[in-house]
Amino acid sequence: MDLKKLKESILEDKPIVLIDEEREVEADLVYPAELANAKVINFMLQAKGMLCLTMDEEEALKRGFFKLPSKNNETNFLISVDYTKTFTGISAKERALTAKKIAEGLNIEHFRYPGHLHLLGGIGINKRKGHTEASLELVEMLGFKRYAVIIELLDEEGNSHNFEFIRAFAKKHDLPIVTIREVFKEVVRRKSFVKVSAQAKLPSKYGTFKIVAFENELDFKEHIAIIKEPYDIPLVRLHSECLTGDTLASLKCDCGSQLANALKMIAQEGGILLYLRQEGRGIGLKNKIKAYELQDRGFDTVEANKMLGFNEDERDFSVACQLLKALGVSKVKLLTNNPKKIKALEEFGIEVVEVIPIFGEVNEINRSYLEVKMLKLGHNLKPLLEGKE
Repeated sequence: MDLKKLKESILEDKPIVLIDEEREVEADLVYPAELANAKVINFMLQAKGMLCLTMDEEEALKRGFFKLPSKNNETNFLISVDYTKTFTGISAKERALTAKKIAEGLNIEHFRYPGHLHLLGGIGINKRKGHTEASLELVEMLGFKRYAVIIELLDEEGNSHNFEFIRAFAKKHDLPIVTIREVFKEVVRRKSFVKVSAQAKLPSKYGTFKIVAFENELDFKEHIAIIKEPYDIPLVRLHSECLTGDTLASLKCDCGSQLANALKMIAQEGGILLYLRQEGRGIGLKNKIKAYELQDRGFDTVEANKMLGFNEDERDFSVACQLLKALGVSKVKLLTNNPKKIKALEEFGIEVVEVIPIFGEVNEINRSYLEVKMLKLGHNLKPLLEGKE
């Protein structure tokens, strides 16, 4: 995401096309509210959606704006308003003025309602990855106040899910395109949502470690770090929780033996094991057992996940990067066979200086599971399966 080019576009009165590829599968035009003018608003109205102004919900409520009654709606709709010194409030010029006055910080007494500019309250991109929240982060990254004018982009038939039309519209009008996922990644790189909460000694059969708990406002789960000091660039293992393998010694996977081997290596060389609460590659314990049931009927792990309506791997390692940053770590020697983990750390600003394979135990029960991990998920398990490790 080239922030310099995005800001240049804004200063040329060209909105940004913000695409949601994962949740709503649609795109909005986005422009900083403080720069709103009749030309830009008139152009944005071509998009045919509902013109809205986004602001942080907490800020809106402090200033007297209030929420509308809502039923089964994720979007936080606030009252619609017009600036009191507009005539009807409907023209592009008047809606631009209303937007600018909100961005200036005026309270509710300077507006009449209901009006012609709909207000949306953002609750934080850590809690909801929607256009409302992403637009606020985007304009802030570009150096503007956290207020944005947004509107859904509809095609000739009024469809909001036509990516071919969306990209053609952006190309025709020379508008930059950004995805919500890209905005989220930049936010995780720039901001801190995790901090150390508690730490204590953890004697174990592998040695004495330090165990660290966190206040986590990124995914709000209770992840922990198991640390052996000292280290310069630490060995780091991202270990996703596996109750059946880690605790119950299941032979269906290699998780428990990988955990043990990682702790042994970290105890010897110094490093960090992040124990991530992402059971069943992120689908949760109940669904993992449902997947086991499907595996008992002959389906592999990838097929089972998809039959349950999940992706082959639902994990998000952005929180791992935040945990490492909270521990003051920016460079790691990564213990993994999974290329996805390498990519994730680097995307979120952690430098992987070395990748060290780590293998668990292979047996007649988990061999097919490991083969699927290698062939369908790209894990580097060939040495293990060929008996070279």
